[in-house]
Formats: sequence, structure tokens, C-alpha cells
Amino acid sequence: MASLSTAKVLGGVGGIFAIIPGISLVGWILILVAVKEVSDVSQDRTIFDDALIAGITAVIGAITFVVLLASGAFWGVITLGAIDFGVFGVMGALALLGTFWLLLIISSLFLKRAYDKIAQHLNVGAFATAGLLYLIGALTVIVLVGFLILLIAMVFQIVAYFSIQDQPSPILYPGYQPPQQMPTPVPQVIQPQATPPQPAPEFKFCFKCGTKLPASAVYCTNCGTKQS
Repeated sequence: MASLSTAKVLGGVGGIFAIIPGISLVGWILILVAVKEVSDVSQDRTIFDDALIAGITAVIGAITFVVLLASGAFWGVITLGAIDFGVFGVMGALALLGTFWLLLIISSLFLKRAYDKIAQHLNVGAFATAGLLYLIGALTVIVLVGFLILLIAMVFQIVAYFSIQDQPSPILYPGYQPPQQMPTPVPQVIQPQATPPQPAPEFKFCFKCGTKLPASAVYCTNCGTKQS
């Protein structure tokens, strides 16, 4: 079962490995698994899809860069021909370098998209910062300063993963409103009902002999006593 604690450990350790030459590929694999965990917890498949595209293009770009180094074309471009351009020649070296640069930019764009969504879902701003630095580094890598920016982005990436909370943030998407506590109902006071007046009796009894008489009788029909 996917969990943020697993993503925290895998992503943080993977971020450290990604900086170390020789095991950086292992680190990026761990990071990709961590992103999959976050994607499953957040129920947003596009996070992992973007990260996967970023990973695939990064691998192709890395292969292109290795070819640049192995053929000597990279150093020929850097030294403006003071060192031989290798088997590819000037145009081939520039084409390889341009391909590497384009793939790096595409990879950073998709990684930034994935990290922006993670930052929004988990409310961890370091992810958005890392994604932005990756993009800036990719754009400026052609003038070498981009490699330093990419290194800084990797540091922010480590910080971002280790900043993940075990429970997701309540702010999961734009417009989300946390559940409001229902107000306690105010008890209604029941007012006592007034006792309706009793109807006046329609008869009476003679106070002397007790004979039942109409209520309007003035004299008793039995003994003739006047009724008060």
C-alpha cells in the first residue's frame, strides 16, 4: 500500500544517491519510485506520468552526453576546435550537443510539472523550488553555470523529500474547502400553554333544598327560595 513515509525515505535517500557519481542512476530510480508513491496517495496519475517522461528523456539525454564525451566532440565544442571534434566533425558535434540540451530541457519541464503538483498536493514548497531550479539549470547548462544550478536543485530535492509529512496536507487541490464543524443546535424552550378558561356552568343548585335549577333561575321551583 502506498504511503508518504515510504516516499519520504525513498526520495530522500534517492536524492542523496543521485548526487554521487557511479550510483546516481540508482538514486533516480528510487526517486521515481517515491514519486509513484506520492502519485498513488494523492490519486493523481499525472504526477507519475510526468516524472516517467522526465526520466525517459533524461536517460536518452545521458546516453547522448556519454557519446559526446566518448567521441571527443564535447571537448571540441568547449574549446572551439582547439581539441579535435572527434569522429562526428563540427556539425555532428553541434548536433549531438543540441540534442543533449533539448532532451535536458524537456526532461526538466516534465520534472517541474510533476514537482509543482507534488508541492500543491503535499503543501511542500521545496518541491516547486527544486523543479524551477532544474528548469533554469537545464536552460543555462549550455554556458556551464547550469551545472551548478542543477546541483543546487538536487539539494532542494533532498530537502523536499525529507520535508514530507506522514499525513497528506488538507490542502489537496485548488478550491478545496476543509469540512466545517456543524454548529451545536440550540435547544428550543417550549413555552407552557395557557389553560383555556372553563365554560360557565349551564345550571345551578338551590342553596336551600339542593334542587337542580337552570343557571338563569331567580327562584327555586321546589321551595321558592330566591337565589342570590
